[in-house]
Amino acid sequence: MSKGLMDYVQSAMGNIKTADVAEAKELIAAGYKILDVREPGEYLTAAIPGAINIPRGVLEPAADLNYPGANPALRDARDADWLVVCKSGGRAALATQTLQEMGFDNVVNMIGGMDAWTESGGDTEIPSGENSTVVLKEPCI
Repeated sequence: MSKGLMDYVQSAMGNIKTADVAEAKELIAAGYKILDVREPGEYLTAAIPGAINIPRGVLEPAADLNYPGANPALRDARDADWLVVCKSGGRAALATQTLQEMGFDNVVNMIGGMDAWTESGGDTEIPSGENSTVVLKEPCI
């Protein structure tokens, strides 16, 4: 039997730390960095203030210690505390598991993603291009 997306998400959820929106707000207040793994078009419509955007599709090269085009804001912050968000929590769950496997010490997936954040009345901003998407200096393999 072949696997579908939700099979991968459910598998990841069994291996990662999660936080609901209320807990996520406490983590942010405690200094967690926010990684938004949505596509740039999603991110640019509304994001949690201060979030950096690295789409799920380029997460591995952006975080890789040995990849010349990695994003230093992520690559060099393995010891930082990270809250990972997407639209509804699925991509963030996959990203959280991937970051753990890549050596990030404390990574937490926000359950419900930006949908839950917005529904709870969480602050959002229209981000500048400065924090938007990873610019790879070399093509991915």
